Amino acid sequence: MSALTKNNMIIDSLEFARKSQEIYGTIAASDLPRLHDALFPETGELQYQLTGGLSHERKPQLRLRVQGILQLTCQRCLEAMDFKLDLDSSFIIVPDEGSMPLPEEEPEDEDYLVANVQMRIAELIEDEVLLGLPLAPTHSTETCSASAKLNTLKKVSPFAVLQGLKTGKR
Repeated sequence: MSALTKNNMIIDSLEFARKSQEIYGTIAASDLPRLHDALFPETGELQYQLTGGLSHERKPQLRLRVQGILQLTCQRCLEAMDFKLDLDSSFIIVPDEGSMPLPEEEPEDEDYLVANVQMRIAELIEDEVLLGLPLAPTHSTETCSASAKLNTLKKVSPFAVLQGLKTGKR
């Protein structure tokens, strides 16, 4: 680990993996600026654990685990909804972008990161959280207030008018 500040932890990713180091802690959602637009209020905390090591093929690897509950905006009723986040990601560390396999040759269960001597852990956490959020979060139909309101409105079939015209002509 090269530097630790309040919420700006920086590591040398390759050394971190080679030395099988581990960092864990809590980060406030408010410390992840790109996440602000997705959150209902900018509150919540995420627990994280970053572990270095070697993969089965003896390649340097990072494993990131992020857990917590965030409040998102339901896209149906625009009210707050709790979203349980439980991410577990592994990354193979490569020396440069040329060492990454082509997207069509890349195994589905492996992600790659370019070795970085100034890797910000908060940015890695934020990237993974953003990828783990749903595109359009919604409550279940049973608990969403918009669904309840829609169910109370009677749906009139557009063909009901045609049926009335048909019966009126006879």
